[in-house]
Amino acid sequence: MEYMNYFQTVARSAKFENIIKKSRFIALVQGIETEPEVRSFLKEAAQKYPDAAHHCWAYRLDSGKNKISQYSDGGEPANSAGPPILQAIKQEQLTNVIVLVIRYFGGIKLGKSGLIKAYRETARSGLQQAGKKRSYPWQEFIIEGIEYQSLGTILQSIESKSGKIDDILYGDRVKISALLPEIELEWLQQLINNVTQGKAGLKIGAIRWIDG
Repeated sequence: MEYMNYFQTVARSAKFENIIKKSRFIALVQGIETEPEVRSFLKEAAQKYPDAAHHCWAYRLDSGKNKISQYSDGGEPANSAGPPILQAIKQEQLTNVIVLVIRYFGGIKLGKSGLIKAYRETARSGLQQAGKKRSYPWQEFIIEGIEYQSLGTILQSIESKSGKIDDILYGDRVKISALLPEIELEWLQQLINNVTQGKAGLKIGAIRWIDG
């Protein structure tokens, strides 16, 4: 299924190394969903590469409600590292990703223009190595109070829309958690009313991002 509303992120974590005028540049690429994940990722990298001269990074995060872009030059001259890394992320049309470029200084100064090029190209190579995937927003719908004789029809109808049954709770009546595109709300409400004669209720849950 193809929906217009999606975001594109990296398919996997990646590591890319580049030697430029004796300086060693290491790009670490990681998919992220929250800012605490960013902090955890940077902390782990700092512990793993404590002797590096610079830890420069940028990330883009899209939660569906808030869009965040942040970067750090990591001690390099202002705007010579963080912004070029962020530019590489934008050029690849990616979000929900962080790129950390670690530099071991090789004794030869690159100049500001040289640094910009080195960080941008190292970041972009790391991103290309990580690959791309698309994630689509699916709405969680919670259907409560389903009588057993109505269950099969509801399940089959949801599956006919390529929906996903996330959970089923059996009791005196049945409770379903289903994932469908947001645009199917009216269709689902009508289905439930028709099949259960209005006996079952519908609640809207959280947005889930699922790889397409």
